[in-house]
Amino acid sequence: MNPLFPLTTFLILAYYTGLIIFFRKGLSPFFPVPGEGTSVSIVVSARNEEKNLPSLFDALAGQRYGGNDFEIILIDDRSSDRTLEAMRSFAEKKSGVRVLSIRDVPAGISPKKNALSRGIETAQGEIIVTTDADCRPGPDWLSTLVSAFRKDTGMVLGYAPYRSDGPYRSLFHRLLALEYFSMGAVAAVSANSGHPSTCNGANLAFRKRSFLASGGYGDSATRLSGDDDLLMHRIHRLSGDRVVFCTSKAAAVFNNPPAGLGEFVRQRIRFSSKHLDYPPAVVAALSGVYLFYCCMLILLIGSFFSGGCRILAALCIGFKTWAELAFLLRPAQKLLEDRDLLKYYPLIVIPHLFYVVLFPVLGQIIPVKWKDRP
Repeated sequence: MNPLFPLTTFLILAYYTGLIIFFRKGLSPFFPVPGEGTSVSIVVSARNEEKNLPSLFDALAGQRYGGNDFEIILIDDRSSDRTLEAMRSFAEKKSGVRVLSIRDVPAGISPKKNALSRGIETAQGEIIVTTDADCRPGPDWLSTLVSAFRKDTGMVLGYAPYRSDGPYRSLFHRLLALEYFSMGAVAAVSANSGHPSTCNGANLAFRKRSFLASGGYGDSATRLSGDDDLLMHRIHRLSGDRVVFCTSKAAAVFNNPPAGLGEFVRQRIRFSSKHLDYPPAVVAALSGVYLFYCCMLILLIGSFFSGGCRILAALCIGFKTWAELAFLLRPAQKLLEDRDLLKYYPLIVIPHLFYVVLFPVLGQIIPVKWKDRP
């Protein structure tokens, strides 16, 4: 083994650990301020979601928000099932609900961003809140998210965990829930440390003025994915407003995980396709993490042929595991999760190396699709 490789590996390991230590301060308890009375527009775009909408509608109708000062804008994005009918039926039963129907998508913008843009354009609320058709927000979701806004806040991110109940009780789905927990923790610490990296459109709130000041979706409009994190980076970079993460469990929004392996792979390829569109500083930081995982994977494969690689791989993976669990077990688990997902951590240590190295490459070479269409 070339002696430079172990040295390089340890240097990158130190970088990775340093990131965890630096960002750990971003996981702190949430202290709300009264926000009820602020005008809010909940914007939901859906395509062929008639089976999921009734549960979402029940959750939206049950929001405990002072004065009921919020509107709901539902956008049917070219559905071929009874999504539009379900939306109109809900609007007839509940006041403050408006329904938009989209039949075509103009050139230069992706379907979901087009639908959301249409909803945001017509929204009357000072704050826009987005979620998805398969989501189940709790009754205090809206009031908790809004209470995280300060005068200089442009966007508030919320935790969007995967469900692990009902039809999603399998080990596969619990491993996905663990992955989303770790992603939520990363989103929380990076945003609250002043360097937001990622977020989830299933649980997102932003000021309409911040959206307009940053040019909306701008040059990311053509991307099939990125209506959440690419928008977050634009608001953080262009509007001059802060991006924060609301760590209150009351603000969490559970959503459905991919049903099976094929759907999971397609979703992750879509997620990975946009990473090079992040700001250069974020791309550089993520590149360091990616290089670290590449080194770990090379060591793992080399351990089958070299005793030196085997020792080095065990040391590095062991130290990586200690650093990650020290972060996830205490601050992240305490603030974000009631479920004991970390008991599954040993099962993903090795597969996660392949996952992190492989999907960013696939995301750049495989055409992505949304709702089975390019």
